[in-house]
Amino acid sequence: MQSILKEYFGFSSFRPYQKEMVEKIIEGNDSLIVMATGSGKSLCYQVPPLVVRKTGVVVSPLISLMQDQVMSLKQRGIRAEFMGSSQTDSTVQSRAESGQFDILYMTPEKACSVPASFWSNLLSVGLCLFAVDEAHCISQWGYDFRVVYKKLDKLRAILVGVPFIALTATATEKVRMDIVNSLKMQNPYVAIGSFDRTNLFYGVKSFKHGQSFVQELVQEVSKFVRSDGSTIIYCTTIKDVEQVFGSLEEAGIKAGIYHGQMDNRARAESHRLFIRDELNVMVATIAFGMGIDKPNIRQVIHYGCPKSLERYYQESGRCGRDGIASVCWLYYTRSDFAKAKFYIRELHSESQRKAVVESLMAAKQYCLLTTCRRKFLLGHFGEKFPADKCGNCDNCISTKREQDMSREAFLLMACIQSCRGKWDLNIPVDILRGSQAKKFIDAQYDKLPLHGLGKDYSSNWWKALGYQLNLFCLSPKAYQFLSSAGPDHQPRLFLPVNSEMVDDEDNKHASGEAGEIKSSDTLWNVKDSQRYAICGDQTIKKIALARPSSKARLANIDGVNQHLVVTHGNNFLRIIRNLSRRLNLPLDGEATVQTTAITRKVYPVPNLPKKLMPARFEAWKLWHLEGMSMQKVANFPSRSAPIKEQTVLGYLVQAAQEGCEFDWIRLCNEVRLTHKVLLDIQCAISKVGSMERLKPIKDELPEDISYAHINICLAMQKLGVSLEASQLPNKETQSSPCSARATPMEEPLEDKNEETASLPLTRRQRGKQPKEHLEDLLPTKRQKLRSSR
Repeated sequence: MQSILKEYFGFSSFRPYQKEMVEKIIEGNDSLIVMATGSGKSLCYQVPPLVVRKTGVVVSPLISLMQDQVMSLKQRGIRAEFMGSSQTDSTVQSRAESGQFDILYMTPEKACSVPASFWSNLLSVGLCLFAVDEAHCISQWGYDFRVVYKKLDKLRAILVGVPFIALTATATEKVRMDIVNSLKMQNPYVAIGSFDRTNLFYGVKSFKHGQSFVQELVQEVSKFVRSDGSTIIYCTTIKDVEQVFGSLEEAGIKAGIYHGQMDNRARAESHRLFIRDELNVMVATIAFGMGIDKPNIRQVIHYGCPKSLERYYQESGRCGRDGIASVCWLYYTRSDFAKAKFYIRELHSESQRKAVVESLMAAKQYCLLTTCRRKFLLGHFGEKFPADKCGNCDNCISTKREQDMSREAFLLMACIQSCRGKWDLNIPVDILRGSQAKKFIDAQYDKLPLHGLGKDYSSNWWKALGYQLNLFCLSPKAYQFLSSAGPDHQPRLFLPVNSEMVDDEDNKHASGEAGEIKSSDTLWNVKDSQRYAICGDQTIKKIALARPSSKARLANIDGVNQHLVVTHGNNFLRIIRNLSRRLNLPLDGEATVQTTAITRKVYPVPNLPKKLMPARFEAWKLWHLEGMSMQKVANFPSRSAPIKEQTVLGYLVQAAQEGCEFDWIRLCNEVRLTHKVLLDIQCAISKVGSMERLKPIKDELPEDISYAHINICLAMQKLGVSLEASQLPNKETQSSPCSARATPMEEPLEDKNEETASLPLTRRQRGKQPKEHLEDLLPTKRQKLRSSR
């Protein structure tokens, strides 16, 4: 495998996780690979066909992405082709079924429509794998669900013995399990890498639609054009695409356009010019999508909030695929968050509608964050970021301005209370801003003491404040604040000022380092190709540092493959000699390039039991693979709400019973299950004479032995697990997370901590609300409130 890797891809060694994945695929294992964009997923299915000398079929929904990858593979001397609606060569299908290609890409529509004889013929000559790229499209919980992907499992009956490989960069736990079930995978090898793209800078800004902002955007893009970097601008509508594209052209920037209403020929030409670096900027719609395998994109801009965080991660992931520092900016307006009805209008399934709305709300939360964006983004995919600040997003690198917003918070909370919590933030905000709409006058809201007191701030400003305070309804903490405040005085409340609360001039625009290498145009002027297919920017840096004097030295540089040396080696060496002489630099230096790429952590699960539900698998993974305590698993940050430690214990025992690798000694130590307790439980079971009901067994035991201890003991007996007394804790059972109570049902504990996060009121709590009306809280005169700070 190492020789194949160097010969065709130019690398002297695999990344830590790649070799194991390739080996599993060659062995014939079904596999699910979830890795960040740019982490080398494609290599996992590209190497096996070259090793075993059989065809590998790859299904991809993005024609442009397939064309990029096919052309790039051909540049490496690999026999590759694609089958889809845009394929003009009528001989491809017959050549494919006779095994003339190492790697064959297909659209899902084509894979489901070719006759069974095609697959039979291909099987007879040699088919080593069936890979499904962008596998999140299979799941109804995925952000880009496609019905045709659901039909791919029908091919399992034809492709007997062929391993199915699913690959995606964006899959939550629910989506991952749906992929495994939909493709009917048999004991799949599961590899989940880090979603952290450390070389990417993340930033978010609010904006107002209009030509003035478009001009500002054009100025920012022009900075990257001057530094030799490519940019993609994703827009939510075709109208926006055309407006931005027109402004870029007027500014003299070489830009292309790409959307669903263009004909195939125009889209293909625009795409071709961009990947050949004849265009600096591509403006495309989000809805149509634009798959592109171009490693030297230095900036991705979203002109409008995408409809899901998964989609944003996927599209921003087109940036900096070569590991060099790059920038991702997202510009949003409040109206972006009101498009849920538009997005779900054609969905018939309630579960799909719910998934779309939840995804949009996650994207909204990302936009309005005042804390680390990377930490939030990783947490959405179930990955815990170890620090509070990443140092590479707008919220982490800028000094957040804070100000005392006690008066404004009091006004907004009091106004929400006056509405009796019947409305969302829109009505209270309109009251504060002094709306004279007929419905307000009819309801006599204009008579309220608060009417018009907040007109100095915009509607979005007040909504941003409400979002920071989580004031969708008043919580106990909000009532506590109101009870301690009055029109003339309020407890000091310092809050960060986000982008909706400040002028554009206060926003600090950060940009990553990009485009450090500028090469001679003659080097890249290769017919029907583009420079990154021949050699990426990262490899160019190594060549520039090493300045090889011969083909042999050139071939030794990591990232340089045999095809490059044979085809372009003389041209490279000539340019290196000329530039080195001009700059007075010696040849044959040291090729060491520092990048921001890191080794990503992978969790291989060779034998994932079929019956193990996602929640149980996640608990087992965190406890067994990550080494977390049950308490930490129960309160893992990525959960929407904490779960009971008793529940975690149940998940772990079920995982053990389903065949997952398990450390019983560690579990017994964690719940303080001593050797004496085990003996007591075994004696009780003997007295009762049955293990079917737990209560009779519990009645025979001391109160400090819980149902949790009994369940563990029974599970160990069923699995034939026997532990020596020396391996178990010596002390008697004390208080522990799982034995604090002897009854199987725990009463929920009241939270005594006043600093806990605010939560909406339950019905029981609503009865405890202060009885004062707004008129009792606030004087009818407003002069004091206006002057107080």
